[in-house]
Amino acid sequence: MGSETTSQTHVWYTPADCAAMLDATPQGDRWRARCPAHGGDNRDALSIAQGRDAYGNPMTLLHCFAHECSIEDICAAMGLTVRNLFCLQPQYAKATRNQPRARSPRVEKLRHATTPYTPDEIAQLLLEEMIRSDPVWIEECVPARAMLWELAQKSPLAREAFTGALRQAQIPVMRFWDVLAHEHKGAQHGTDTETI
Repeated sequence: MGSETTSQTHVWYTPADCAAMLDATPQGDRWRARCPAHGGDNRDALSIAQGRDAYGNPMTLLHCFAHECSIEDICAAMGLTVRNLFCLQPQYAKATRNQPRARSPRVEKLRHATTPYTPDEIAQLLLEEMIRSDPVWIEECVPARAMLWELAQKSPLAREAFTGALRQAQIPVMRFWDVLAHEHKGAQHGTDTETI
């Protein structure tokens, strides 16, 4: 049950997985079940459906209509963590890269900004959003990796922001920076470069 990643550290419990765990009844494109957090006999109390996270990646939605139980309590009663409801992992992102994406609030803010951004600020924001929405992309796109390295070397704040995005995308941060430093040094033909 659940869709496991190759690292065996994350399992996405799809709506169908959750429905099977709770002996739910299908209703169109969703399921209804008793809420495991508060119990009770109402087989329509909990809604189980597939949605999308802020970046357009598939996720499992659980909502208790009867008592508005918290998602943390519902997951705990099922033996899951909230993280198990999200599929955003590099291998999942690759499989869903051509699906429609939700718009990022930060990109929307950038589009409607009254204060001009510098080219570096725009590049940083867009790189952060791409890392979060499609982690495989930053692993594969050489020009983007070069720009990320350049921006991270210019600004500790940019480096910190990129590190946060890498963590959210569940990319091993230290390994990523080590590989990027190695790539950059190789591109510079062995010249000394400060590592992150």
